[in-house]
Amino acid sequence: RVRSGAEAQASALFRWRRALATLYILVGSIIAVSAIVAFNVWIGGWTPSRIESADEAARILRQDLLTFDPGDVRTLSSDGLSALVKSRDGTSIGYLSARGAGHVSRLIEPGHVASTRIEDGSAIVVRFRDFTFPAARITLGDEDAAREWAARLNGDPV
Repeated sequence: RVRSGAEAQASALFRWRRALATLYILVGSIIAVSAIVAFNVWIGGWTPSRIESADEAARILRQDLLTFDPGDVRTLSSDGLSALVKSRDGTSIGYLSARGAGHVSRLIEPGHVASTRIEDGSAIVVRFRDFTFPAARITLGDEDAAREWAARLNGDPV
């Protein structure tokens, strides 16, 4: 069947209106999502977590890791994003990392660390044997402290 000029014009107009409606939906969706994100930022819902002190880290680790008894040897990273706490009996180290709006706790026992290295003088890069949490970077801001904690994480006496 051959279309008449009026039918072809009506078909083109229909396709154009459908494309315009799709464009309106797309623009409206972008505006709505942007408004939700802006509202979330405005009410403070986009604030990343921080660790305020080594004592706070010890408290959180004690709460999260049932078998962990924090000792007095503790350090907080210079950026407030991670902390290391040696256990009271010295057999393990609690690692706390600020991720997103919460914290990730990890108990590091002998054999859990594959390697450590010092970067930029005061940052420890730890590689774990566990594929679910393969690496961490802990910036301490002090070269001697970084070397001491790297040795502890490797299981060396300090």
